[in-house]
Amino acid sequence: MPSTLRNLRAPRSIALLALLLAACATPQPLPIAEVVQRSQGGQSPEQVTGAVRAAKTTYALRGSDFGRLKQAGVADPVLDYLQQSFMNDVDLLTRYWVLGESVGGCARCVPQQVDLSAAPPTQSPTATAYSGYAPQGMPDWYRPYSARTRRVSLDTVVQMAQQGAPEQEVVALIREGRLDEPIIGAESPISGIRTHPVATLTGSELARLREAGVPDPVLDEIQTKFLGQFVELARLRYQNLGKGPAGNKP
Repeated sequence: MPSTLRNLRAPRSIALLALLLAACATPQPLPIAEVVQRSQGGQSPEQVTGAVRAAKTTYALRGSDFGRLKQAGVADPVLDYLQQSFMNDVDLLTRYWVLGESVGGCARCVPQQVDLSAAPPTQSPTATAYSGYAPQGMPDWYRPYSARTRRVSLDTVVQMAQQGAPEQEVVALIREGRLDEPIIGAESPISGIRTHPVATLTGSELARLREAGVPDPVLDEIQTKFLGQFVELARLRYQNLGKGPAGNKP
């Protein structure tokens, strides 16, 4: 082989090897079933969340999923971490949306959508395709928020559920209104510097709502509404900071 060809191919081989090594070094998404197994196996919440963080995995969990996970032995701090890490990703993806940026087709860059009703639970990346009405990485149950005047509190939802109101009626109430509770909370002065807003609807709260008798379809609607309002507030926040065009409103 001519020396010129050998000299040309050597750098290409080195570059290909570097890409393969980088791909092998990229952690695979942690199966949600392993979060349950680690919790049931006696690992501390810090160990469980550390494993999720090390795998760089976030989960697009529905409202009822948190109650199922708690029933399976997952501790409240883990549930709260799963919800907050999901919203952290949503906040970042919304920022990209407003700025006109993209994660491309990177399936590792978006949350994992899970199905806890399957045995064993299944998961797959959320959508990476860009649409005109949502950021990348939104689960298939995402619904953009539209302005509503009627406010709905979680206390009202619990009261209606405990009084035996049909779940379709409660779902319709949430869908046609807006959550009365703050969606983004203020930072605690001792919590340190945060790069993402605090999600006020926590995973442990959703689990407690299930324990209080709120049906799963209602919990799913609460999370859907919360996600839509969270995205809308994040979109407005980035636009008001002058970091994007005003034409991205869904």
